[in-house]
Amino acid sequence: MGARRNRLPGRFDIDMTPLHDFMRQMDSFFNQSFKQMNEQFQLKPFWVDMYEKDSHFVVKAELGDYTKEQIQIEASGNQLRIRVDDNRIIKEEDTKQQTLFRRQSFHRKEQVVNLPFDIPQNKIKASFKNQILTITIPKPESMKRRLIEIDDS
Repeated sequence: MGARRNRLPGRFDIDMTPLHDFMRQMDSFFNQSFKQMNEQFQLKPFWVDMYEKDSHFVVKAELGDYTKEQIQIEASGNQLRIRVDDNRIIKEEDTKQQTLFRRQSFHRKEQVVNLPFDIPQNKIKASFKNQILTITIPKPESMKRRLIEIDDS
């Protein structure tokens, strides 16, 4: 039994890239399915996409009907929370009938993105351009890949 245990790969010897790709495809599948369902029920969540680069993660959110002032980003541990508050007051006044109609609505939407490491709060960068919120989160040094040279000896 001991000899068999030595033949198994170590915890960190396995390339997890195929599993991560599969998980992203499953997320995309369910996001597209729910997106179609939400359109039928006239629910309008905002969609978040996350991808990985060599030195950082990028989180993008489509926030078409919102302004920069309505967006809040909060990082806590390994979670990134994107919250959008929509507070609208609609006033209609009819001077002929001397009536005033006032309606107020408040909607809050949020998405939480989990990362595989604690988020360095002082290194996060965010921008909001063309209704797209882009958040850049640097990877910790322990997650960055590096190539190892093979000696000839």
